[in-house]
Amino acid sequence: MILEENLNFEFVINLLEGVQELLGSNCEIIVHDFRKGYEQSIVHALNSQLSGRDVGGKPRGALIMNLGKDIETLKKSKVLFYKGEKGQIFKSCSTLIGDSSNRVIGSICINIEVSQLLGVNSMLNEFLSTTSKNEILKDKSAIMAQNVDDVLQYYISTCEQMINSSMELMNKEQKIKAISFLYEKGVFKITKANMLLCERFQISKYTLYKYLEEAKNL
Repeated sequence: MILEENLNFEFVINLLEGVQELLGSNCEIIVHDFRKGYEQSIVHALNSQLSGRDVGGKPRGALIMNLGKDIETLKKSKVLFYKGEKGQIFKSCSTLIGDSSNRVIGSICINIEVSQLLGVNSMLNEFLSTTSKNEILKDKSAIMAQNVDDVLQYYISTCEQMINSSMELMNKEQKIKAISFLYEKGVFKITKANMLLCERFQISKYTLYKYLEEAKNL
C-alpha cells in the first residue's frame, strides 16, 4: 500500500492542528473549499480569532479565481505579507489543493502575525547598523565593483534602511519615495529590475510604472 493512499483529509487536519500548535498563538490556519462559493469558502479554521474570520467566511484574496484551473502550473506555494482587518501584519503561505483530475478546488493558508517581530527587526537593524543614513552611499567605487545582481540587491537593501520598512509593507507614499531613490540611482536600467521590484513591492507592472511617473515629479 503506497503512502499517498493514507493521506486523507482527517490526516491533513491533524497535521495542520499540530503545525498551528507548534507555531503558537500568533499563527492561524485557514482551509478553503472554493466549490462552496466565494462567500463561504472557509471550511476549517484554527486560531482564526487572530484575524476575525471563521468557518463559513470568505477568502481574503483572489485565490478562489483559480477554481477549476489546472494545478500543475500553480503548485508552488505563494508567500507574501499583508495587512489584516485589525491592522496587524501577517506573513502568509498559501497552497492550492487539487482534486483527482488535477483541478484546483481549494487552498490551505498558514498566516503568522509578525507585527511585533517587524518592530524588533527594525530596532535591531538600526542598533546594529555601522553606517548612518547620510553615509550609506559614500563608497560608490565599492558599489560599482560589484556585479549587477549585487548592485540591485544593495540598492534595495539601502532603500529599505532609508525608509525603515521592508518593501512589501511600505504604503503608497513610501513606495513612491523608494522608487524615486531607485530611479535616481539608475536601478531601472538593469534588465530584470522591474520584475524584481514588482515582486518585492507586491504590485503589478502597471502600478510600478504609475508610481515611477509620480516619483519623477518629486
